[in-house]
Amino acid sequence: MNVSRRLFRLPLFSGIFILLFTLSINCEAKQLYTTDGVNIRKEADASSPVCLAVSAGTAVTKTGQTGNWIKVSADGVKGYIYKDYLSSKKTSPVSSSSASKSSSDSGKASNSGKASRINSSDVNLRTKPNSDCKVKAVLSEGETVTILSTEGNWKKIRTEDGSKGYVYSSYVGTKTTSTKSSAKKTKADALAAYRSRAISYAKNHLDDIYSQEKRDEEGYADCSSLVRDAYEAASGEYIGGTTTTQTENMSGYLHSISSIFDVTPGDIVYHLSDDNHAGIYIGNGKVIHASQTAGTVKVSSYDSGSTYWEYSCNAAAYCYKLQK
Repeated sequence: MNVSRRLFRLPLFSGIFILLFTLSINCEAKQLYTTDGVNIRKEADASSPVCLAVSAGTAVTKTGQTGNWIKVSADGVKGYIYKDYLSSKKTSPVSSSSASKSSSDSGKASNSGKASRINSSDVNLRTKPNSDCKVKAVLSEGETVTILSTEGNWKKIRTEDGSKGYVYSSYVGTKTTSTKSSAKKTKADALAAYRSRAISYAKNHLDDIYSQEKRDEEGYADCSSLVRDAYEAASGEYIGGTTTTQTENMSGYLHSISSIFDVTPGDIVYHLSDDNHAGIYIGNGKVIHASQTAGTVKVSSYDSGSTYWEYSCNAAAYCYKLQK
């Protein structure tokens, strides 16, 4: 009698477990609709690679959430969409004015075909709408370009030779000549340009050989010479030849950090306990540095719990001050 009751209860319990498991999945999965043309990104980050671009009104399935980013599945593609571009109801696309108030990751594809001009010298044409990616070309002031779309603070353009890419919006069109706001914008643009150029320089020297003795020769670097040369190439300013002189010169722009993710891409990071070390933060927990252990210039990744890097230096602001 006891045996038969046990045999009856086991499949009943299993059935309840399967039912609860199924319900938990169904509670997580939910159909949503995009409220505008938007990019599905690989990770929950506006600078993450784009997996798929979808139009307004596209049905997607919510499978999870990370912060303000919704994990979705659409047409067999899995990735993330910023929450402001999803709705439980299928509605008409949001207006451009309301979209501008949301995340800069709109991914809008409003092809205007409007002719314009580059309004500054040495403007980087990038492969993606962020300052961490590869530079396709450097554009000169006065070059005629065609604006294809706007994505947050970036313009997708086509040059006269047919090349397509992204430039920061303030470098396209008529230059603003207003007073106070223009000055602030100019400083912000300058700082962003310094950081971008410093990162580009360092990336171009990946795999250079680590050597303190030959660090001033082509193809060689140590940690302090890499950041020194990167910022001299970016701004024309000399920040110091060693980690000690650099941190002394830029002491007013140095601050302690608890997480590498608190650092702005293009900032210099320092480890000053025991053996001094320096590198340039390039975003997503990654630092490019000349590693004595690896014997080369490389990119290393750090998680939010890492405490190796102790200080961050806003070298861009320091160089900007010297040029004022």
